[in-house]
Amino acid sequence: MEIPAYQPFYLETLDALRVELDRIGLEIPVSENMAPLGEPLCIGAKRIPNRFCAQPITGCDADASGAPGKLTRRRYLRYAQGGFGLIWVEATRVGIPDAAAHLALNAQTVEAFRSLADAIRQAAPADPLLILQLAAAPNLFGNGLPDAEIEHSRAQLVEAAGLAAGAGFDGVDLCCLRNTLPGSLLRASGRPGPYGGSLENRARFLLEALAEIREHHPSLLLAVRLCAFDAVAGEFGVSATDYRQPDPAEPARLARLLAAAGVRMLNVTAASPNLRGAPAERSRQARGEAEEPDEHPLMTLQRQLHLAAVLRQAAPGMAIVGSGLSWLRQFAPHVAAGSLEGGWMDLAGFGRGALACPDMPLAVLEKGHIEPGATCVRCHACSCLKAQHEPVGCVLQDHTVYGPVYRHMRRFDSDQLLAGASRCHLCEAAPCIAASPIRTDIPGFIRAFRDGNEDHAFALIRRRDPLPELTSQLSPAWLQGEGACVETTLTGKPVPILDLQFAIAWRARDRGASGVRLPERASGKHVAIIGGGPAGIAAAVHLLEQGHAVTIFEHSDRLGGTPERVIPSVRLPDIQAEIAALLRPALDSGRVCVKFGATLGRNIDLAALQASHEAVLLALGLWREHSIGSAKGVMGGLEFLEAAKRNTLGAVPARAALLAGGDSAMDAGRTLQHLGAKEIFIVFGGPRAAMHWHMPESWFATPGIHAMMQWKPLRYECRPDGTLSALRLLHTELGVEAALAVDLAIEAMQLELADAEALAPILEPAAPRHCRTALERVYAAGGILNGGASVAQCVAEGIAAAETIHSDLTSVTL
Repeated sequence: MEIPAYQPFYLETLDALRVELDRIGLEIPVSENMAPLGEPLCIGAKRIPNRFCAQPITGCDADASGAPGKLTRRRYLRYAQGGFGLIWVEATRVGIPDAAAHLALNAQTVEAFRSLADAIRQAAPADPLLILQLAAAPNLFGNGLPDAEIEHSRAQLVEAAGLAAGAGFDGVDLCCLRNTLPGSLLRASGRPGPYGGSLENRARFLLEALAEIREHHPSLLLAVRLCAFDAVAGEFGVSATDYRQPDPAEPARLARLLAAAGVRMLNVTAASPNLRGAPAERSRQARGEAEEPDEHPLMTLQRQLHLAAVLRQAAPGMAIVGSGLSWLRQFAPHVAAGSLEGGWMDLAGFGRGALACPDMPLAVLEKGHIEPGATCVRCHACSCLKAQHEPVGCVLQDHTVYGPVYRHMRRFDSDQLLAGASRCHLCEAAPCIAASPIRTDIPGFIRAFRDGNEDHAFALIRRRDPLPELTSQLSPAWLQGEGACVETTLTGKPVPILDLQFAIAWRARDRGASGVRLPERASGKHVAIIGGGPAGIAAAVHLLEQGHAVTIFEHSDRLGGTPERVIPSVRLPDIQAEIAALLRPALDSGRVCVKFGATLGRNIDLAALQASHEAVLLALGLWREHSIGSAKGVMGGLEFLEAAKRNTLGAVPARAALLAGGDSAMDAGRTLQHLGAKEIFIVFGGPRAAMHWHMPESWFATPGIHAMMQWKPLRYECRPDGTLSALRLLHTELGVEAALAVDLAIEAMQLELADAEALAPILEPAAPRHCRTALERVYAAGGILNGGASVAQCVAEGIAAAETIHSDLTSVTL
């Protein structure tokens, strides 16, 4: 039989759906009676108020500890408010979190999960059933782990189930390898030991874990999300003669085993048949770019519904959740209702459909239908977000939240970058170069990129900038290269210079091309650099490339300086990969040494360094905010941001004042909002135009944000125990004083040199372009001279200082 090809959604009426089913020869139940969807379902002592299930979709929006993040809570509260009777919470790692912002349940995060469960129940019109999907380590059986470690993983699952019960979840789903239980768990693998062999032996891990949970936590409802059709020849649930056809024998056998083990709910899904031969195609699928099956979507849906019906018959004691309905858009409830009436399934599961239309249950049960424009249109944007470990949501229906996330991700796709590069005029006297502190040959590297020569493009970038990924992410584009781009004047849309630089740089790093270039012969000279921030690293790289040896003394436990310590991770992804790749050749050869926990005046003596090194560079940066006083509840902006980034801050009070004007104010304001401050007062003694703040003006219209311009902070008022009670203010135009009641004040007005009294006499002769200090063979660069300029400026000054040092060392040698 000829298989109809995939088609985008094209049905306009319910009758058109029925006609199409007849034309293709498919059996899919359709009903206009929505009443079955509103009927409650009891499973033992558990009651589900209706038949709508919000399926588990990994959100990639947990916080650094693995606890539900702000967007995690928002997503599940929307499901609750929308009336979903069963909310199946996404795959949650057992134990420590991973780097992909996945949820993780452990003793440290259990309270956050309890808070989420409580909030869901409070938000729902009727108490929903909550299932938490627990995930053991990925590739548990595929990486050669000894049986003892597999046993340990099973014990972790049982322990996590107890935490889930204590957090208020009604049941758990054991997701042993992936978001679904795959056939690979059940197939013979040739692996020795008790976990190899037949279906029963391979399933033993799961069955024994279920038995232990049933014994120790009898109140929990046991559930399993099962992929009953792998859609690949020779895999689980697939016909031996046609990979597009299911063979339900093994899935039915497993369903009976699970029922005997006490599983009361089976969430059935199935893969879509794709031609999977080419690795390039598989890679595209992994990125979420090609998800259409090689058949008509109604054929895919029929298979999934039939599998649900078969498993419901195979294990009559289990409630079956059906899947795959979202392609039907506004007609999905009609097929769901028909499937319930016909006994094909017990609950209707919606994944992408729930993301797009979280109020679907209330709309269907109250109005009898959902609006076509409120449904999932299978744009695959949510899959692309998930593939890139970005926060997942419906980009089209929830565009105010996820539209910016998706557009930011798409910035670095090749088609977007080439489109942006094509608008470059390749100016000869390029204003973008003149506006860049580093003076990168911008037209040159864009021309090379357009010509497909990324090696040459990176070489042109790297010639002037050793940290191109960092500078591209933190440079104020509107003040530097992109602000001077002629396209800014002509169209208001500059060439994406920084995006191009960032993409070219990380691709070069992935190719192993970003390491420092060391000359074969060393100079025999040794330079000490105090400070491992952008200026210090840039200077070190330039000196290493001239053949000198370098020791970097860094106060903290990692390189990167102020950006690494305080810039929130949402604005600055991990920069350690770039730094590590850059310095690796020098570290491996012993030409650079990095000493952490080193502080000038405490365990570093400047005179001793002068005696043991041919030159010393002070690249300390600035690490103190201007202050108007002290009290319990007053923090410097940098101190606040570092504590927030390291998760050592604790709870943030509801009312907070931000004394703004300096570089750290913008990040402190966003962080305060992210951490839950309800009322944030932005206090600045001048007009808004004079404040160093580059976030969109719309941010100031956010509920709870109060922009208090022309108010000068005077002093703090405290309670008898010394805690902050109010901020005393003076209006600079009206001359009126007022007290602003707050519990937290963040000082982010202006950066100052932390040890100014000791360093000022040394630095007095120095300037950003004249980096020699009052001490012989001691130089300075970066924040301690420029007062906290951009990262690009600090890199440029670090290189300038290194050039001066090299010149002086060379002239001494001569």
